[in-house]
Amino acid sequence: MAKQPAIQFAKPAMPGEGAIVLLIQADGKLPPMAAALDHDGRISQAMKTAEFTGKNASVLDIVAPAKGIERLVLAGIGARDANKEADWLKTGGKIFASVSRSAQATILADGETGDISGDALALIAAGAKLRSYDFDTYKTKDRKEAKLVRITFAAEAHAAAKKAFKLLDGVTDGVMTARDLVNEPANILGPVEFAERARTLEKLGVEVEVLDEKALRKLKMGAFLGVAQGSVRPPRLVVMKWNGGKAKEQPLAFIGKGVVFDTGGISIKPAAGMEDMKGDMGGAAAVTGLMHALAARKARANVIGIIGLVENMP
Repeated sequence: MAKQPAIQFAKPAMPGEGAIVLLIQADGKLPPMAAALDHDGRISQAMKTAEFTGKNASVLDIVAPAKGIERLVLAGIGARDANKEADWLKTGGKIFASVSRSAQATILADGETGDISGDALALIAAGAKLRSYDFDTYKTKDRKEAKLVRITFAAEAHAAAKKAFKLLDGVTDGVMTARDLVNEPANILGPVEFAERARTLEKLGVEVEVLDEKALRKLKMGAFLGVAQGSVRPPRLVVMKWNGGKAKEQPLAFIGKGVVFDTGGISIKPAAGMEDMKGDMGGAAAVTGLMHALAARKARANVIGIIGLVENMP
């Protein structure tokens, strides 16, 4: 996974370099701080020419509008109070895509018709982080374009945004874990290797138990062992426990399918798309990512995650 940009929150201030992002509401008005950049009405004219009105998830990219500033991005957020969580996340993703070639970006989040809430800013930040994901583990050459290393949210609600993002950041980390697991090739991530990845959650406070073939036979899990016996790679059953709730509170359990590669029906399946059968462990990846998210945000819940890991070969 590529290195993620640092995300920080600060008081409103006009930066002197990098990229600037302005959040534009449905009325299409520029925020007060944008006046210093709107020399001779050039930004306003660009908005008019592009028919940019602040529609939700719309983006207008203006290159080099002022000295020291690489680019100015106008990000539409529509009717602020009508936006749902998914809308703010989508906005964050759009913003990241627009400024990803700059080394740093500042998002000026205070509008003419009212400030953006801390919760909304945190969701935008989470959306940007999720969009920044890039599985580059096996790439041998670095991309030539600059990588975004820092995103700053400059807003009056910076303290509330920082607090809200602390919880969301753990969730995005869990998503990244699940994505990494799904993206790994099957010749690298077998049942044993997957189990070891799950075991790394112990550093976050998750209790992890890994059952090998001997333990599975003792438990008479014949059906599970039967799926694995066509492969030279031994199966594993992983039980993950997060005890963040009350001691006597009954846990909620999640079970994820973890067939790291599935050749089932290979004699009748077309060859096209066979390489995608490495994704048959997506359920196990989702459960592992969930346990990561719960632990990272210190969820007040008792949760058990169980994943059965096998390779299904003829």
